Amino acid sequence: MKPKAVKIFSILMIAAFIFSACGGTKDQNSSEIVSEKAATAKASEQKILTPAEMGENIGDIYEKAMKELTELLKEKPEAAQVKSQVEQLKEAYIQQLIALGKQREALEAAGRSAVDTQLRMKMNSSYNAPWYTAFNEIQQHYFSDRDFHKIIVSFNIITQYANFDLLKKQEPEEALRLGIE
Repeated sequence: MKPKAVKIFSILMIAAFIFSACGGTKDQNSSEIVSEKAATAKASEQKILTPAEMGENIGDIYEKAMKELTELLKEKPEAAQVKSQVEQLKEAYIQQLIALGKQREALEAAGRSAVDTQLRMKMNSSYNAPWYTAFNEIQQHYFSDRDFHKIIVSFNIITQYANFDLLKKQEPEEALRLGIE
């Protein structure tokens, strides 16, 4: 696919996601989250970043996703009550990471390595944060609901969506779903 066609296709996919995600819910908060994330994804796709900025941005997205998930689940609601919101939240962050992943893929090996190094540093600094401790307690709370627990835990490795080789290796069905070859 030509770069212009890929960009148009990406924008259309984001718009379709927004319409489908917002159309089936009456929860204004979820609709706002999805719209805000899609707008950020579009903006990220348009700005060309240095490898260090890209790694930092991917790390920021990881941190925001984890904090937002933790905040959503801090009162430990029933899984059935929030599962849809959690899935929408994850998809919104996936779209942002895919946009950065496209930029990462355009880099040479040294640039991709610089992105990964910056991301590792950012993520390593998160592991001692209070929100990360809260996340671990929350995910343990939902351990008995295997399906929901799997969704929650997947946020901890969500950065794989910005590393297409890793995504294809670890989640080949997801890579296929997202058109990553």
